[in-house]
Amino acid sequence: MLNNSELTILVIDDETFVRETISDYLSDSGFNILNASDGAEGIAVFRANKPDAVLVDLNMPHVDGFEVLKVVHEEHPDLPVIVVSGAGLIEDAIQAVRLGAWDFVTKPIVDMGILEHVLNQGLERALLIKENKRYKEHLEVEVHKRTEALRNEIKMRKKTQDALMILQAEVIETQKEIIMTLGEVVETRSNETAKHVRRVAEYTALLALRAGLDPEEVNLLKLASPMHDVGKIGVPDTVLNKPGKLTSDEFELVKTHTTIGHDILKHSERPIFKAAAIVAYEHHERWDGRGYPRGLAGEEISIYGRITGIADVFDALGSERVYKKAWSLEKIKGYFEQEKGKQFDPVLTDLFFDGIDEILELRKLYPDG
Repeated sequence: MLNNSELTILVIDDETFVRETISDYLSDSGFNILNASDGAEGIAVFRANKPDAVLVDLNMPHVDGFEVLKVVHEEHPDLPVIVVSGAGLIEDAIQAVRLGAWDFVTKPIVDMGILEHVLNQGLERALLIKENKRYKEHLEVEVHKRTEALRNEIKMRKKTQDALMILQAEVIETQKEIIMTLGEVVETRSNETAKHVRRVAEYTALLALRAGLDPEEVNLLKLASPMHDVGKIGVPDTVLNKPGKLTSDEFELVKTHTTIGHDILKHSERPIFKAAAIVAYEHHERWDGRGYPRGLAGEEISIYGRITGIADVFDALGSERVYKKAWSLEKIKGYFEQEKGKQFDPVLTDLFFDGIDEILELRKLYPDG
């Protein structure tokens, strides 16, 4: 639970009226406020006071907001940084995200409540990240303790091979938990339920089995598919959770979640993360070549991407979102029949719906709510 009186917000803006208006409003909401009139002063105040969040304009003389973003992200990557700017170019938004911006509020600010809402979302997300790190640190300590216990048991019983196998299983289970947790955090941020990633994992495994993949690949895809939307971490909440229709620029920004997710995951040599990188990159490609980000067609798309794309869309259509009601099963079937051979692999689509009763049983195991 956030306590505003314990939180310090740094406001960086070269416009005195804007800076003072924001500072006064947030101060009235109970926050402790620090001010800076340009980027250089803002960086100095940030380093000296270690605030809990930063609000920064992009267009400032001498040292601009982009440089502030770069410095803050390098020195404190988990600190919420909200861009408050009149700059409206999609290129600026993308560059700001790449430099570490968490969200955007456009000037002039008509309703200061919107700014406070975005700020609170950033602070809550930062708290979640901090708690997740503590959990992971605790998990690492527990793994270390268990490892030491296993080593002692190895020395006593001289069963080195058995002990190593147990340790390997623990590491794999840890990977599974981290992947599922991260997938759930991403979906929750976009106002989708954490159960969505669990259902998608089950659907992909079932379809992979029907498609003839060997058990090892089936299990690998089940573990990797929850990471399909991990790139949404780089998409602002204001765009991600917009209840109405997206503009073309906003949709282009949303589409970058495929490349962002791939960039996050592609460097690992772990089989699960390598598979997850493929899924994140290709789950929005289309059978007819009109998808994104690369416009792959047919079997140019990995079977991991084709399977996850079907599972993801099926579950999304059948679930309520901020921008739509849940579709009926008949309406979903009609959509897939219409898009078979266009958006979706026709063979995999038939395999999926030929056993729809089994799919529906899986959905009952992980209901929303």
